[in-house]
Amino acid sequence: MLKQFTTSVFIINKYENDLKILLINHKKFNRWMVPGGHIESFENQIEGVIREAKEETGLNIKLFSFLHKEKKVEDSEWLLPPEFFYQQLIPASNKEDAHYHLDFAYLSFAHETEFIFNTKETKDIMWVNLNDSINLNLFEGTRIIIKELITKFNNNEKILYEQKE
Repeated sequence: MLKQFTTSVFIINKYENDLKILLINHKKFNRWMVPGGHIESFENQIEGVIREAKEETGLNIKLFSFLHKEKKVEDSEWLLPPEFFYQQLIPASNKEDAHYHLDFAYLSFAHETEFIFNTKETKDIMWVNLNDSINLNLFEGTRIIIKELITKFNNNEKILYEQKE
């Protein structure tokens, strides 16, 4: 079965009193999801996730990680590994056969709170309190990651990497 590389991002707003996550209501799946999409052949997963976030939300994002810290290398460019990497079955539709998405999932903070959205793929977009978001119509994988984020933030776990300006 065909496998396609995709990237997605859990965008957190840390500039409000309570933590919020940006979710989009995807037209095709009729569920609340995080922004993301296919990685283009001319970009790596970091470039892809930043582009997808901008295209779908209008936001500039700043990647961070609880798991990875930056590695200094002299002979190559270090790329932040995804916080999560998983395979999702995408059911067949009238436009395409069933296939898999191999998704590089990242975490980010938003630089701003005002967003826009791409009406071609998205029915709605909103900031949601992180704790309340798990009660929405989400894919189970998204719900599990959000629950993990809630735990990490509640436990004040140390962020090991935060993208420089």
